[in-house]
Amino acid sequence: MKKYLLILLPAFMLVLFTASCKKDDPQPQNTTAQGQWTGTGEYGTTGGNPTYVFTLNFKSNGTVDITGNNNTVIDVATGTWTMVQDTVKAVYTYAGSSASYTLAAKYSTGATVMIGTIGLSPTTSGTGIFTVTKN
Repeated sequence: MKKYLLILLPAFMLVLFTASCKKDDPQPQNTTAQGQWTGTGEYGTTGGNPTYVFTLNFKSNGTVDITGNNNTVIDVATGTWTMVQDTVKAVYTYAGSSASYTLAAKYSTGATVMIGTIGLSPTTSGTGIFTVTKN
């Protein structure tokens, strides 16, 4: 009987250790700016200027939809976006306008807030600033 017990005990220990030591899968990190971001845009490059609601929708196919609402008119723009290292860039044009704009913002993995600048293309600054939060 002792002989069977000595054989079964290591087998039981092996099963116990194998079944109880499973690592938890890490939570996926948001490694891209893809998705909808909402916040405010501001005309000019210094604080204190009039602000407006500013929404960015970075799509997985590389396009971006932008909505700006300054309480008098809702501006809708479309364009494309890319991410190079830690910078998100988008080039877009508002409906009914021939001017092309470029925005740029720093983005790090898992970020929920982006602060950036807007300029007339190809410049990424000089026209406005924005702050958006991931929805």
